[in-house]
Amino acid sequence: MKCLMGIDMGGTMVKAAIFNTEGKELATRGKRLTILYPGKDMNERDIEEAEQATYAAIKEAIEAAGVDSADILGIGVTGMANGLYMFDENNKPVHNAVLSGDLRAKNYIKKWYSDGTFNKLLPKIRQSIWAGNVPALIAWFKDNDKTALDKAKTIVTAKDFVRFLLTGVYSLEITEASAIASMDQTKDVITEEVFEVYGIAEYLDKLPKKIASCSEIVGYVTADCAKKTGLKEGTPVVGGLADIIAAVVSVGVTDESKWSIIVGTWGINAFVKKEPIASPDLFMMCHYCIDGLWEFMEGSSTSATNLEWFIDCFLDREKETQIYQKCNQLVEQAPWKDSIIFLPFLYGTNVNIDAKSAFIGLKGNHNPASMVRAIYEGVVFCHWYHLEKLAKFSPLPKLIRMAGGAARSKTWMQLFADILGVKVEVPEAEELGALGAAMLAGVGVGIYKDVNESVNACTKISASYEPNAEKHAFYEKKYAIYKAILDALDPLWEKIDSLV
Repeated sequence: MKCLMGIDMGGTMVKAAIFNTEGKELATRGKRLTILYPGKDMNERDIEEAEQATYAAIKEAIEAAGVDSADILGIGVTGMANGLYMFDENNKPVHNAVLSGDLRAKNYIKKWYSDGTFNKLLPKIRQSIWAGNVPALIAWFKDNDKTALDKAKTIVTAKDFVRFLLTGVYSLEITEASAIASMDQTKDVITEEVFEVYGIAEYLDKLPKKIASCSEIVGYVTADCAKKTGLKEGTPVVGGLADIIAAVVSVGVTDESKWSIIVGTWGINAFVKKEPIASPDLFMMCHYCIDGLWEFMEGSSTSATNLEWFIDCFLDREKETQIYQKCNQLVEQAPWKDSIIFLPFLYGTNVNIDAKSAFIGLKGNHNPASMVRAIYEGVVFCHWYHLEKLAKFSPLPKLIRMAGGAARSKTWMQLFADILGVKVEVPEAEELGALGAAMLAGVGVGIYKDVNESVNACTKISASYEPNAEKHAFYEKKYAIYKAILDALDPLWEKIDSLV
């Protein structure tokens, strides 16, 4: 049986999935990755733990699928964009990986927006800048941990780290290279000119020179990797794509007729368009995996990870084997007309760099079910906030395709339909990031002639949700209050942040 593999290193998990050439998931195995909090506003990951977890996930996926590794014809990689992985000349980490939700560099962002740096960069990078960007983190390390930065010979991100583990080759890739606020998108190169504006030009040579296309074969599985994983030595590995692209293509977005929402560690809201734009009102615009198309994206680390926090703090993950079903049941038990509003800013924000999370409207008769429902709703409100910003560049669609871990929750998907007032569709595959990576591997090894053919072969819809008009009318009122709260609290966030 001909198979393809996709590997996805996200914010909390690394997953390896094997698919047949029609997109059917044969097996998926994942390993939870520990998030470290070594200081205020810091999120990190132990790189050695991530390496061993990646190898283990691959090995277990092959065993679970019951396939001959020789039948895996190609491998694609994806992962959370931005963040920082730094390695010395012996390919040993010089520091923990810094995750893209890290906020240690937020003062650099404030400075760059106020002193004209952003305005100077915008025509070239065509996106906003934020604390988890590669250049922001490099600037922070230059001033605060120069020893680690100087020891580093190579700087990459999560996806490119995974590809290195497979092939021993460091490379960038076009979708993510254009999404890390570093590329001159008028020339499709990461230039010294851009890094000079940031004040970090001396570190440009630490990024790999090569920028691969998504389906380009960058390297082949090494003997060492084959020994650790059960993969066949010599299996082709393609450039891959950022997770904000992988999950969008795997749900079948190939033109402007439908949009995509990813409900995962980050909340991603996206559509594709032929004409590139440089606008201060747009969070990100980057290369799509189809030539001639650009992805317009609004997103922030304000999505389903908020539920993970609640589970870890207030529920028993070990005892409750069906923990997410339990959460869905709690949401269904709580009344849908309620006063609680949750601000989903535990790990970042899309409104103010200093904003914090909060439950507002709590009363004595509320219980955990009410709070979980508020988290579900608050996450959707945050996505809605992003969609309103995207609507400046293209009319809101009548159909949205969903991806991410929360897409498995029928309860949450119905909430998205009710709150947004649009039809929601959920594809059949669960590991959509890994599927997108596998699809591009299929293009690279010639199984599909192009990305559109891979979508036709692999994207299948398993469920759809129609909005409830009565509930949508209520949620329009509640969302208006949500936005009013954000406006009211905006002057206070910096004062609150300064308390610790």
